[in-house]
Amino acid sequence: MSKTSLYLMLTCIALAFALLIPQAYTESSETVIVYTDVSGYISVATVEQIKNVISYAENIRAKAVILRMNTLGGSADAMLQITDAILLSEVPVIGYVHPHAAQALSAGTYILMATDYAVMAPYATIGSAQPVLGSEPTREPKYVNFYKEKMISYAAIHGRNQTAAEHFVTENLNVDAYEAKRLNVIEAVEGDIDQLLLNANGKGVKRFDRTFILETANAKLVYFEKAISVQILGYVTDPVVSSLLLSIGIMGILIGLSTPGIGAEVVGAIMLLLGLIGFGLNLNLVSGILVIMGMVLFVVELKKGAHGVAAILGTIAITLGFALTISNPFYPTLIQSEWVVKTLFIVVSATGTIGLILTFIIVKAIANILRRKPVEWLPSGEGKALDDISPDKVGFILIGGEYWQATSDEDIKSGDVVVVTGRRERILQVKKKVG
Repeated sequence: MSKTSLYLMLTCIALAFALLIPQAYTESSETVIVYTDVSGYISVATVEQIKNVISYAENIRAKAVILRMNTLGGSADAMLQITDAILLSEVPVIGYVHPHAAQALSAGTYILMATDYAVMAPYATIGSAQPVLGSEPTREPKYVNFYKEKMISYAAIHGRNQTAAEHFVTENLNVDAYEAKRLNVIEAVEGDIDQLLLNANGKGVKRFDRTFILETANAKLVYFEKAISVQILGYVTDPVVSSLLLSIGIMGILIGLSTPGIGAEVVGAIMLLLGLIGFGLNLNLVSGILVIMGMVLFVVELKKGAHGVAAILGTIAITLGFALTISNPFYPTLIQSEWVVKTLFIVVSATGTIGLILTFIIVKAIANILRRKPVEWLPSGEGKALDDISPDKVGFILIGGEYWQATSDEDIKSGDVVVVTGRRERILQVKKKVG
């Protein structure tokens, strides 16, 4: 039964990976503009989201990408990766601080300045871009000078006001949409996305020595949903959540190592992995570790028996690993978001269901073994001593075609004929046959 269960688990994994084969499709030749939302804390999840939307737009030959922004800022490392992705994009990137009275502060301001066409909704705000160490803005020159030059360079690349851009960093300058337009740090103030597309059409936007002509009139807007992996990343990369996951994970591992059995250390390891994602650990690496961990836990359950605990934890680890992998493939794909959601649902459901079935089978088998009563019957008939047996020495006898350990109150030589008189647990009591 152990081999059968293992085969079922491996078959489930193979089928799940088979479902990952992408189904390519192409967009029609009409003008397409892809847009997505950049909100909340800027983290590695935001990096994945923006890289994904730019890659998707390039693959379908979209005319532009719109980043609809509403954020208070976030990780400086994530911001630098995002601005690099924007500046390397093969399609023009439009930054749009929206809705009315929204904000793109701190890291959000850097991202907006890196976009090719910067737009704000009325009464929106940008600024407060001075680097922060701990909980306080820092004036340490090595930090301030670096980020000041970054902001100036983003403004220079796009032909914007470099002095005002510098003040975002050195003086924590904050401006609303109309002041930003007057200072020439953005290109336009627009009330909604339709008005933006209408007024931006035909305008040339500069990036380095390259000029893009925006083709936005009568464009088909395609919204780029956040992948499941990005949504998960959004939760686990939140500084509070990732710190809690790390601390609880470490405590879980310590508790598990100090307490016999399987449980706390495995849960702790899973939480530790998820917490490390928030500190920059590669998502695909975490996915692979979780799947391997799940398989190992099933093997532990089959070989050692853990009353179903290892199997249940293995199911959780494999399911979570597949969910992260499917929604964050190793290479860019041309697939519809509906397909990803459908495939994710199928694989997670199949993996979870088969894992629970295997867990039930394993637990049932263990329960049956535990319910078995010790063997009470005694083999009948005559047997033959295969070893010398004495009160101080246990040896083997052959009786009824089976080998048994036996002891005796008298000395018995190998080859003597014996009969069984009783037993102590698995060891028979024998004596020499008389006559």
